[in-house]
Amino acid sequence: MALKRHFTDEEKYGLTKEEIKLGEKWLRKHKTAGRVQETESLKLFEMYLIGSSFHEIHQQFAQYPVDKIIMTAALAGWASDRDRLMHTLRDRVQAKVVKSVVEQVDFLTTLLGVTNAEHLADMHKYIIDPINNPKPKLRVETIKEYKEVVETLYKIVAGATPGSKSKESALFNALSPTKPVEAVEKDEEPNVIDLAGEE
Repeated sequence: MALKRHFTDEEKYGLTKEEIKLGEKWLRKHKTAGRVQETESLKLFEMYLIGSSFHEIHQQFAQYPVDKIIMTAALAGWASDRDRLMHTLRDRVQAKVVKSVVEQVDFLTTLLGVTNAEHLADMHKYIIDPINNPKPKLRVETIKEYKEVVETLYKIVAGATPGSKSKESALFNALSPTKPVEAVEKDEEPNVIDLAGEE
């Protein structure tokens, strides 16, 4: 079996030309047994994982020459492992953000639902019979409040219905069927059966 003298394409992944040159030189001189022991290399990999260069790792672990660290990284696939871990971490963070947003929206819409249920009945009673029913707790009492309510209502309606600038509408799109309803073809005139029969 031939001795390993060069890195494979996978082992070169993430390395510069100079790093490949140094690592392969160490490989030819010390063979694969010249790598950092696995138990020790984990400490080095932790630094590499957070973005430390091989020279920075060497400064922290001076007992290991830079080219030995590079060869260890190449043979162990540190660069591909770091990319995979970062990708997984990014996906997990995005999933947590989405979950958090969904929970917040659910909470706020439920809160609005409770508020509506709490005050809507009182408002309806007062509208029907303002003399015999107390004024609702939640009501407009100033011109400024009236203006704010009208503006808010306008924004809600404008955002939910197709406007002049955009033909798209989140509300109407949600209510629209995903597939167009096929027109039902009308049958031809039904055959009329003469129950009396022909004479």
